[in-house]
Amino acid sequence: MTLDILVCALVLVAVQLRISASLLSVRGRIILSVVVFVWAVLPFPWGLAPWVISYLAGFSITSGLLAILAIQHRIAGHYWLPLKQLRGACLMLVLMALWFYPMSMGSSYADPYALGFGNFGFSTALLLLGLLAWVLRAYATCLILVAAELAFGADLLVSDNLWDYLIDPWLVLWAAGWMIRDRLLQARAMPAPQQPSASGNQSRESADNALAARSSKS
Repeated sequence: MTLDILVCALVLVAVQLRISASLLSVRGRIILSVVVFVWAVLPFPWGLAPWVISYLAGFSITSGLLAILAIQHRIAGHYWLPLKQLRGACLMLVLMALWFYPMSMGSSYADPYALGFGNFGFSTALLLLGLLAWVLRAYATCLILVAAELAFGADLLVSDNLWDYLIDPWLVLWAAGWMIRDRLLQARAMPAPQQPSASGNQSRESADNALAARSSKS
């Protein structure tokens, strides 16, 4: 079983949990997740993951990490990662995609995809960005960048391009959708404006708690 198959299996389990969130109990979701995972990792032509990869291409390391987070959220009912960390990671992925995909499809003479073939300057820049994220306490962003770099260095995926370890189109669509949904939930959970004082931070914290509660129910 390759890492591509494992990442795809995790993504399929996360999708299944999202669909069955309001249909099954926690125990039922866990049992169905085990069934989907085992089915996904079976070798071709019996396994589901090889078929998905053949039609949708591979998933990135980042997709695997966020799939694990989504699985934990759907089973435990809450994120172990603070929401602000997830917001920062999704924002980074969307901004990266807004720069990468248009230029890779011909909007500029520069080809950023070529940088992913072992370019030392590009790899160094990503590591420095990860270090900056650590200093700014954006630990999720740092983990994504470092994990992608380490997996690329170990040649764990089929692709030999660093970009394919960092992002993929389905991941970007999910990140953009999650940010939109998060913003809508924030607007609903935000209490009516009261006295402008030191209670602002407390209101913000209560809004995040309410948002996390709404996310666990949906």
